[in-house]
Amino acid sequence: MKRPYTLYMDETGNRRPDKKLDKSRKGRDWFGFGGVLITGEDNDTVRRLVQAFSEKWKLRSPAHITDMLSENKGFSWLGKSTQETRDEFWADWRATLCNAPVMGLGCVIDRPGYLARGYLEKHKDPWLLCRSAFDITVERAAKIARLDGRNLHVVFEQDPGVNKIVADYFRTLKERGLEFDETASEKYRPLTQQEFSETLGRISHKPKAHPLLQVADSYIYAMSRIAYDKRFWLYRHLRDRKRIAEFALPSEHLPQLGVKYYCFD
Repeated sequence: MKRPYTLYMDETGNRRPDKKLDKSRKGRDWFGFGGVLITGEDNDTVRRLVQAFSEKWKLRSPAHITDMLSENKGFSWLGKSTQETRDEFWADWRATLCNAPVMGLGCVIDRPGYLARGYLEKHKDPWLLCRSAFDITVERAAKIARLDGRNLHVVFEQDPGVNKIVADYFRTLKERGLEFDETASEKYRPLTQQEFSETLGRISHKPKAHPLLQVADSYIYAMSRIAYDKRFWLYRHLRDRKRIAEFALPSEHLPQLGVKYYCFD
C-alpha cells in the first residue's frame, strides 16, 4: 500500500488584503501560500539533507530564506564573510533544495491586483485572500495525490494567531468542498466534496525549525518572487531541476495542477 503524500506549507507576504499596501514592497506586494509536496517514503531523505546543511554551517537558526537573503538575524554573519564563503553557503543551500525529492506547489496572489478587482469590497472577509490561496494549493495537491493513488496530509508552520483558522480551512474542504464560483472555476475541473473527503487525511502544525518547513519556506518564496523578478536565480535552479509542479508533471495535467498565479494582469 502506498504511503501518503504530505504537503508542507508556509506563507510569504501579507495575508490580509485590508492592510495598507507596503511601499517597501512596491512591485513585489504578494501573498503566497504553499511549499512542497513529498511522499511519505522520502521524508527522511529531506530531513538528512537539511540536517547536513545545518551541521556544516553550524546554524543556530532555521534556514529562513528572507533572513538568509538579507543577512539578518541568525544570518548576520554572512554579511561579514568573504564572498567565497557566501558563494559556498548559497551553493550548498541551492543543492539542498534541488536534491530534495519534492515538488514545489502553491498559490501566489498579487495583493494590489486583488484589491483592484474589488474582491475585498465584494466579499468583506479579510481572511478570504488567505483561504483562497490555501484552498487552491491543497486542491491541486489532492489532485496529484489522487493521480498516484495516495491520500494527502497537510503540515503548516504554526502561528498561534492562525493555527485554528487554517485548520478550519482544511476541515471545510473535507466537509463542504470548494466554495468558489462554480462557473468561474469549471475550467479547472475542481474536486467534488466527496473526492476531498476520500483524499484528505489529517492536518497539523509544526514549528519553523521543522526540516521540511525550512525547505517549504524557500520554495514558496521562490515561486512568489519569480512572478515579479523573472531572473530570480533560486527559482531558475529549481525549475531546471524540475522541482516545480508545472515542470515536474506531464503536460496533460496542466494548467490545472501547476502553481497558481492569481490576480495578476
